[in-house]
Amino acid sequence: MSKTVDFPKWALFLSTLSVFSSLAASPITLANLEYSNPSLKNLRSEIKENLRISKSGVKREELIPLKYYEYKVRKEDNFFRIMARTGMDLETLSSVNELSSPHDLSPGMVLEIPNMRGTFHPEEGSGDEKTKLKLAEKYNLDSNKLQFDSERGKWFLPGISMGKSEKSFFYGFGFQFPLTEARISSGFGKRLDPFTKKETFHGGIDLAAEQGSDVFASMDGEVVFKGKQGGYGNLIILKHSLGYETRYGHLFDFSINVGQKVKKGQKIGEVGQTGRATGSHLHFEIRRNSKRERPIFRSH
Repeated sequence: MSKTVDFPKWALFLSTLSVFSSLAASPITLANLEYSNPSLKNLRSEIKENLRISKSGVKREELIPLKYYEYKVRKEDNFFRIMARTGMDLETLSSVNELSSPHDLSPGMVLEIPNMRGTFHPEEGSGDEKTKLKLAEKYNLDSNKLQFDSERGKWFLPGISMGKSEKSFFYGFGFQFPLTEARISSGFGKRLDPFTKKETFHGGIDLAAEQGSDVFASMDGEVVFKGKQGGYGNLIILKHSLGYETRYGHLFDFSINVGQKVKKGQKIGEVGQTGRATGSHLHFEIRRNSKRERPIFRSH
């Protein structure tokens, strides 16, 4: 005769809690952006409630814990449609997904959409109480409302908007075209490598111009590298604010030194054909937090 063993209630509770925790930690998939979608309704409701709480002066109110929804970008989508449909704002959607412009979206890209508005503190940090209180004081926030994302190693600041300079970068007003006259001979993205004839990813743009043409700093910054580097040939790297850097490759000559501060529009070198180049041109790159971004230039 078999003996029935009672499953302890505490074990059942822990088992249930474990399953719930693993589900809560996993992003919720948004199959579509139709307003009738129950998941989208829930996301919008949580964002609205968290926005109310984050702006409330009542300290005992606690935010709905930070969690993420995932949405795969479709061909008909654009940044502003996704932002409006999900109840997000520019700051949150761009900060969480490290987007440098509305043009960074592409079909098939998976976006993470949090259930509250705000931005990530740009620097990584520890999730300890000391850091929490320091950030709360800096941004004039109730410390209990700060959320730490352990996967990113960053603090989420509910209700905080990006500054004017970051918005300027996002809309493409931050960077200046680095040459006075040039033709884009190779764009950003997939292309046939001119040497191997195989499809590769081109992380910048090539600007065909006469050798010796002046190259200008695209934004205020500091020279952090000047010299030869692999296929770039003669290369200059400028470091800018907000985690940005620009790269200027295949140069013929340099006009600056490492450690020097430069202004937007200041001459830093001359167009050449050094390194892995088939003709006289400038290879120009924009990176943010080491991630290559599509160069966007707009006039005020």
